[in-house]
Amino acid sequence: MICYDAVFFSQGVVDMCYYRKMLRKRKELGNTVLAPTSMCLGLLIYSITSPMNYGDMGHLFFYPLYTDYTMQCFYTTGTWLWVFTIVWIMAYIANDKFDDTIYKYVTGASLYAYLSHYFFIILISATIVRPYHLGFLPALFLMYFGSFVLIFLTYIPLNALLELIIPPKETKAADLTPDGEVAEKP
Repeated sequence: MICYDAVFFSQGVVDMCYYRKMLRKRKELGNTVLAPTSMCLGLLIYSITSPMNYGDMGHLFFYPLYTDYTMQCFYTTGTWLWVFTIVWIMAYIANDKFDDTIYKYVTGASLYAYLSHYFFIILISATIVRPYHLGFLPALFLMYFGSFVLIFLTYIPLNALLELIIPPKETKAADLTPDGEVAEKP
């Protein structure tokens, strides 16, 4: 069988041959008893792979944070399970543009946040939390919201500079309806 479905991006062609079949199969499986069973099994596996001990801890720049090999395996497996779940949930419920500006900054800043968040955490920790001996709750609040604010405050000018150098291209949404279904008209 030859597949002609493809999405064209600036870097090349991304093949969509099996995506429609995968969506159809996922929808079929979602209507069976396998859906709640897999949710319960996923929660069980996630609870097992979320180590909550305070022994055999590594140091600040040690990944994963545990020195014991078994705990490292549990920690990374739980992390990947969490990432896998979030990706599928967000692909299902949050993959539509509702506002161009918000969509541009939230989706664009997510990769930048992934790459730069640790820098801002260390910056806040070294300049505010440690010198002023903040307790856990104020430090947590400051780290979470402070790194969030710093990420957006640095991303917005960097994105504006990038758009001056390389203007954004016009894009068209790919047809991602499952195989054998008709796309809904907006």
